[in-house]
Amino acid sequence: MKSIVALLRKELLEAFRKHRLLVMITIFVLIGLMSPIGTKYLGEILKQLLPSGYVLKVREASEIEAYFQFFKNISQIGLIVLIIITSGLMADELEKRTIVNVLSKGVRREYIIVSKFISSLIVWLISYIISIVIFEYYTSLFWGNEISLSVIIYSNLLVFSYGALIISLNIFLGIMFKNKILTIVGCFIFSLLQMFIAIFPEISKLLPISLLSQCVYIIEGKMSMYETVITLVSALILILFLLVISMSLFKRKEIEQ
Repeated sequence: MKSIVALLRKELLEAFRKHRLLVMITIFVLIGLMSPIGTKYLGEILKQLLPSGYVLKVREASEIEAYFQFFKNISQIGLIVLIIITSGLMADELEKRTIVNVLSKGVRREYIIVSKFISSLIVWLISYIISIVIFEYYTSLFWGNEISLSVIIYSNLLVFSYGALIISLNIFLGIMFKNKILTIVGCFIFSLLQMFIAIFPEISKLLPISLLSQCVYIIEGKMSMYETVITLVSALILILFLLVISMSLFKRKEIEQ
């Protein structure tokens, strides 16, 4: 247990020193700001810029529309940043052989995987909480809070869970390829494959990427929380599977001194 705590402290300090935490917080602060503010004023700004007589159809600004924009920004910007930030968790360590310094101290290899996953999860959690707090503050100023707290928490949990899956996938791919670029490419291919398979309705509920659309449907009242349980459970199982496989693969991997 002491080894995991020591490794966790090391990983969090590294996330701070290498500005991973700073970059994540900065991006998610911007997402938290621009989602409600953009929803509130973008339509009015576009109407001012367009020629007179031009009719622009814009969705009515509302709390639900702000959440739609928030989740879209998280999916299109936030998760891409998360992929890039966590792509070097194992890839950089193995490619640059800096992992040798840790292994030489007799640390169990599975502890390294656990500490990297938990530390990245903490960075992801801190960034996400800051973003949602800012978002909720401005949303309440503009439209009040009509959506129930349980729906807000659960819909954000779905998005957070997909981020946790990205972290576990990047750890696995980093061990596989020992290359940051290949890890990023592999992560994008994983998402694209899910998007392609998701065209089949009977399979889509099992795909973790469906969480990124289900969160919106829950906010809009088009889907109940119960209907998303299968997708959430499949994502959690895949996270656990990737971590176990990563530990097994890392234990067998030969690392040159």
